[in-house]
Amino acid sequence: MKYTVKKEKSEVTLEFKADAAEWKEAESKAYSQTKGKYAVPGFRKGHAPKHVIEQYYGAGVFADDAMDIIIQSGWDKFLDENEKKGEEALVPVDRPSANIVSMDDKGVKFTLKFPVTPEVNLGEYKGIKIPKIEYNVSEEDVDAELKRIAERGAKIEEKDGAAENGDIVNLDYSGSVDGVKFDGGTAEKYNLTLGSNTFIPGFEDQLVGVKKGDEKEVKVTFPEQYHAENLAGKEAVFACKVNSVSAKVVPEMNDEWAKDVSEFDNLAAYRDSVRKRLQEANDRRAKTEKENAVINAVVDASSADIPEAMVQSYISDMLRDLEMRLYYQGMRLEDYFKYMGTTEEDYRKENHDKAVRGALTRLCLEEMIKREKIEATDEEAEKKYMDSMPEPEDGKEKRKPDERELSYLKNEIVMDKLLDMLVSSAVTEG
Repeated sequence: MKYTVKKEKSEVTLEFKADAAEWKEAESKAYSQTKGKYAVPGFRKGHAPKHVIEQYYGAGVFADDAMDIIIQSGWDKFLDENEKKGEEALVPVDRPSANIVSMDDKGVKFTLKFPVTPEVNLGEYKGIKIPKIEYNVSEEDVDAELKRIAERGAKIEEKDGAAENGDIVNLDYSGSVDGVKFDGGTAEKYNLTLGSNTFIPGFEDQLVGVKKGDEKEVKVTFPEQYHAENLAGKEAVFACKVNSVSAKVVPEMNDEWAKDVSEFDNLAAYRDSVRKRLQEANDRRAKTEKENAVINAVVDASSADIPEAMVQSYISDMLRDLEMRLYYQGMRLEDYFKYMGTTEEDYRKENHDKAVRGALTRLCLEEMIKREKIEATDEEAEKKYMDSMPEPEDGKEKRKPDERELSYLKNEIVMDKLLDMLVSSAVTEG
């Protein structure tokens, strides 16, 4: 079977010509594959000769199945020959659509159209100008981090005095609207941290100053956009009884505290380690932002005729990522869409432009890797794997990575090399 290839932007058209002998062979295959579904008087199903079935059901009875066979044969022929072209091979991004041009005694003509990975008009990617990006750790940052760590280890102790913002009030409450209690408005021995803004606006403010044993009516108005429509915008009264008031007792930050919460002997050494950790985090943040700045600049200066099938494939990847994140939160994707009042179709429409940008970014990265001939060896991938694995407790040797893990790590290494090259060649302004 002969065919010609025509490529226009990111769409390819294959024009096939199958002669009479090839068509006859396809009809014979169609007969062999489908004869069992034809009933002919005087024959058991599947045993009637081809010409008898054609006489009984019509001369073209096997035409549709034969056409499917010959189209698949043509597609397989193209894929086999295309694969042998290496880097020059076309990369289909969707199944082809078929169109029958003609069918007669001399054979058949048909076309297959399909989108392929497009060529990228890649902008300049070396010497990109980016703003100066750095985040230095201040003493205030270190103070705030030490305070956060200290508060994390705070003890909760009951107090006799009046409740202040930051204190924990344990209370029983019962809410009503127009004197009628409503679902979800009652609780016992509930711990509420004043100032946390977890309750209806104004609720916590009215509990500032209460003491253990106090009873107090708290009057609030539900927000107009409240999730329970029957309560939205309505005034409510909560009858509250205070069971206890507790305060967080934050430990004093001194040498003894530093010994308790770290491996250091004094606060100064611990403070230095915290400063170092914060700076390392800031450096990683700056590195990521520099990489993103360079990549965005390259993508802004590049273009490609991205087929819709590639865009939809990118959105499907986004959906799979979302589904996985929701899974770890104990939620299904279908339930998420119901909760958000949307659908997968809406999600695809809303994220279309983002997917176009994402697909173009991916194409630009692949093109830069190709031009720079960036590669990663099995040895590099194995070393990366071994360095990341903890030492086995039983003293055995570390498990070596399998082929799938090696392939994943090699892709990571290649991308790291590309990003290092882009950032190192960038020109910092300001």
